Amino acid sequence: MVEDNVLPPTRFVTTHDAQGNAIFSPALQGPLTTHEIPGMLYYEAYKTFDPAPVNLNNESDIKVIRERVAEEAAISFPKPGATILRYCDWPPGGSSPLHRHVTIDFGIVIFGSMEAIMDSGETRMLRAGDVIVQRNTLHAWRNPSETEWARVVFVIQGTHPTIIGDKVMGEDLRAFGT
Repeated sequence: MVEDNVLPPTRFVTTHDAQGNAIFSPALQGPLTTHEIPGMLYYEAYKTFDPAPVNLNNESDIKVIRERVAEEAAISFPKPGATILRYCDWPPGGSSPLHRHVTIDFGIVIFGSMEAIMDSGETRMLRAGDVIVQRNTLHAWRNPSETEWARVVFVIQGTHPTIIGDKVMGEDLRAFGT
């Protein structure tokens, strides 16, 4: 259950009118849907499904999101070149299991503190304003606070698997049941 001061973010999408002026689009506006997985809540703010560059003509990107709305039912990660803007909220003491997705993630701690945990056992404490660049590594997250929620916003881009020697560092979401 989310506390009153930890509300789902609201999305605003821009576009152009027939004269080429910038306007706010009514498409996809409003509060984001809350998704829950063990140890955290998340919100999908926006997705692109095709490799970069994104096609904004005729609102192609918005149309694809509307067509694929059913995919929001389960946590997913983008294919190479595609992107996700995701908000992640952890309750006090909340954590994720070790997992890997084939992406580069740019994470910014918005409020609270989060412990980033690598499969090597190495950890770092991130505080509000800190940035992490998560590069296809096996990792976990933990909110060390006993009383405060934490929020991290991620821009996630799909990549090709990382190869270390002869080992392919592929997706590992077994801990999430996928």
